[in-house]
Amino acid sequence: MNPFESLYEYEKWAIRILIITLLFFGFGITTHSTGFENPISELVFTYFLDSILNESSGDSGYNYVNTAGYGLGLALFVVSLAGLLRIAGIDGSDAMLVALIPWVLWAPFGEVIEDAGLFGSTMAPWFVSPGIHFQTAAWVVLSGFLGHRVSVGRYGGTVDAGRSTRHISAMLIAAQALIYCTSTLENSSNGLTNTLDREVMAIISIFGISSPYWLAGSHADKFDDTQRVVYTSGVGGSIVLFSILAAYAVEGVNGNLTIWPIIIVFGVPYLICMGIFSYGKEDARRSLELGFVPGVLPPGMTESDYLTLDTPQKKEVESLWKRGVLASPAVLLPVGGQIGDGIATWIGIDYFGYTEKHVISAMVTGVLDTSITFTILKIGIAGVICWFYSQAVFEHRQQHLRILIALCLMVVGLAPALRNVFRLTLGV
Repeated sequence: MNPFESLYEYEKWAIRILIITLLFFGFGITTHSTGFENPISELVFTYFLDSILNESSGDSGYNYVNTAGYGLGLALFVVSLAGLLRIAGIDGSDAMLVALIPWVLWAPFGEVIEDAGLFGSTMAPWFVSPGIHFQTAAWVVLSGFLGHRVSVGRYGGTVDAGRSTRHISAMLIAAQALIYCTSTLENSSNGLTNTLDREVMAIISIFGISSPYWLAGSHADKFDDTQRVVYTSGVGGSIVLFSILAAYAVEGVNGNLTIWPIIIVFGVPYLICMGIFSYGKEDARRSLELGFVPGVLPPGMTESDYLTLDTPQKKEVESLWKRGVLASPAVLLPVGGQIGDGIATWIGIDYFGYTEKHVISAMVTGVLDTSITFTILKIGIAGVICWFYSQAVFEHRQQHLRILIALCLMVVGLAPALRNVFRLTLGV
């Protein structure tokens, strides 16, 4: 029997609303496919699905309705998933966030491949936002489920379990290679098959499929079974998608790559995050020595208990948390991603002539007719993230929510930054 507590009331409501929303979309899609037109099907297709299905490259067409819908859906998903992961007994520490990082890289790789028109017509819509997010979530859930089955099985925690996680990860990566590489090779209708160096793609893909084995004995072994499968399948999957981009870089653009945006988009956030880490690492170390994860209450203590508590230890720990939490991956990764996204957008629009397709972002960049306004906004958001985590206190059983909030911020910051800079590098 799972020892974790029942869902919070707000988690229950989030799950209910999410289910109703899915039923709403399901009704609209089903009735449209049967020829029974109605206001619901019209709304679903006019504001959501038509913009995805009619988009041949890049993001789907954004409008204020689907932008608000995607934002609300993401929030509901984060809250619902936090509760479900806790009940399932999945670890909610920073290690899980680190295990998910490869998938934040995987999605931009796939989007850039689609931007270059390398996927076939059947596969391409699945790499257009928001389809890419659902697809990424599906792979993460599948890998996490299989890893969890190993951890609760008879070999859980043994050497055999580690061996099983490597085999499972390799099979998941091989499945990705079969699906995605085959799609690019079958895409002959637009003459792009000659833009890929197949030998390069094959060699790098094999390297990716074998990654769970050459990662054995490295930092990957510090993860639990669930995290290890999620992490290694994400690493290998990212290498597989990278193989397609590498094949295109060799043959499609003849090695004519623009490197300087990568240096700036990666370099500036890295330096800033290193400064933030240095600022908080000592307090984080002292907090951990006292037995407290910065910003996370000990088991059994509620937020109301913490607020009414008045002890010398609380004052000492509280002072450490405000700075110590800034050294956490849950802060550094979203902050770096937001700053990188702002810089990449500025370079792409003002120096490479790209256009902004997101309605809110386009409104911001139009304020002074320069995308530097968007960069300033993103830097401001990074500051808000630092402030939020330095002030927030999460109960021990809210750790999953803490991690998923950080992941959500990475999805809307780090992932777009990576996609934009890879597009600039390849010129697609």
